[in-house]
Amino acid sequence: MKRTILSALLFILSFSLQTNAGLFDDRFPSPRVAAMGGAGVSTEYSVWSAYYNPAGLSRLERLQMGAAYLRLYNLNFFKNFFGGVAYPLPKKYGTLSLNFQYFGVDYEGENLSGEYTFALSHGFYLLKDIHSSLAFGYSLKGYHWTLGTSVGGINLGSATTFGLDVGFQASVYSRTYIGVYFLNLNAPQVGQSVKHDLPQRIVAGISYQPYDGVSTSLDFNRLIGSENTEAWGGAEFRVFDYIFLRFGGTTSPNRFSAGVGFKIQDFNVDYGLRTHSELGETHSFGVAYSF
Repeated sequence: MKRTILSALLFILSFSLQTNAGLFDDRFPSPRVAAMGGAGVSTEYSVWSAYYNPAGLSRLERLQMGAAYLRLYNLNFFKNFFGGVAYPLPKKYGTLSLNFQYFGVDYEGENLSGEYTFALSHGFYLLKDIHSSLAFGYSLKGYHWTLGTSVGGINLGSATTFGLDVGFQASVYSRTYIGVYFLNLNAPQVGQSVKHDLPQRIVAGISYQPYDGVSTSLDFNRLIGSENTEAWGGAEFRVFDYIFLRFGGTTSPNRFSAGVGFKIQDFNVDYGLRTHSELGETHSFGVAYSF
């Protein structure tokens, strides 16, 4: 029995790392952005802005709460939940948000690995007039990783570290937006005897809203240490006052995405689907409420 559990632990953790699922990879909670190919560095301004570009919080004008669930590659041993709240301060002070994420690996009722991320984020305008704006944002994050307990009830250990994200977002005539985001700028590591580097990423992108109800976006993502630059892009169309359709795609690997959103008064309910060239599809569900 012990050998079976340990084998499952090694296999699942190895699989999750190879598929960029575990060890605090930059997973994303917004089904809206997921359906648009993941391109959110210049366009996302919601309770989930901290995951794409904290500078986007500057555009949020109402208190907002949200929850989301991500089913990675349609595999039931991955558990990924998100929660958050964003609170606008007096205008010149911007908006604060608190976010939480849990990613776990379970096997036959046993928790093999758990990753907990807490983020305090702040976005505010550096300048703003009727024609253009420039905003800055940052996220202070705490990472906690635990390996659960062995068959004999022995604690397998845990580790904690801290990360810093920063981002900028600019707009021209409230139709064209440009964003830049740096994930884990301080190059954090987690572990005790063996140190693991957490992913560092730089993202730059542009979005254009030709008229109300239509939005297009394109991001270029580069994982530090990788030779590949990924292109993520998508579009959103409002077909009725309360229904939005979204499409997108990415490169390296080639993936396609689609989704739908419903805005019912102050509620937003969203679903996103992303394919994968070798693994199963990823489903994302989310709800948000604005006060």
